[in-house]
Amino acid sequence: MIWQACNGEQHITSLSGTLFRLVESQEQAATLSLVDTLQEQALLEQLLEQTKPPVPPPAEGLHYLLKTPFRYPPLKWGSRFGSVYEPGIFYAGCTVAATLAESAYYRLIFWQSMPAPAPKPILRNAHTLFSVRYQTKRGIVLHQPPFSQHQAMLTSKTDYQHTQQLGSAMRSAGVDAFEYQSARAAGNEYCIGLFNPSAFTTNQPEHSSQWLCELSAQQVVFKQHGETQLHSFSAEQFWLEGKLPLPA
Repeated sequence: MIWQACNGEQHITSLSGTLFRLVESQEQAATLSLVDTLQEQALLEQLLEQTKPPVPPPAEGLHYLLKTPFRYPPLKWGSRFGSVYEPGIFYAGCTVAATLAESAYYRLIFWQSMPAPAPKPILRNAHTLFSVRYQTKRGIVLHQPPFSQHQAMLTSKTDYQHTQQLGSAMRSAGVDAFEYQSARAAGNEYCIGLFNPSAFTTNQPEHSSQWLCELSAQQVVFKQHGETQLHSFSAEQFWLEGKLPLPA
């Protein structure tokens, strides 16, 4: 295992920085469209909250954007550093570029996974990009030695077996957060994973901005409100052996 081969516990170190995460920003609009008044919307959201998994005690008191990833288990295939049997991990980018690239990949997975043809050739969604600082004395930097010698396994596009074993070992060793190289972004872009919400330095996002996303079979395009720059990602740049690889 990577953790044992690298004597992982000897490399637990302080980590700090700012993370960025992109989420769909239509939850409140969706519930408001089902009711006639704000009072009814508040009641509906309260009822919906009661149907969701409980919030882990360490995440109580956090803004919903910060606590949500911790309350839901991973998807059917798990996540890169978490198995289906473990609590959720808060994943984010260390830069906006890493965040958009990772998000673009999962938007394409959404398109590919639709059980029926898309209702339109281009789907448009509103998103919120938010940032928050993190700091911990129990961190791991996976994109530096000795872990970086296993970079091929750490950034595999199809196999999460080794990274999930590593994630379990880090969690057992009391690691709160870890930085790693993005498997989807071009160049040396990095991401961050939090096992423990105590790594947040505040209980709510510090900054947020609104973005639009256009999704088609060929590409994903992001644009920040009020800005002219387009951030485009072709489906082909994520391909492996001529097709989009599914999360392992």
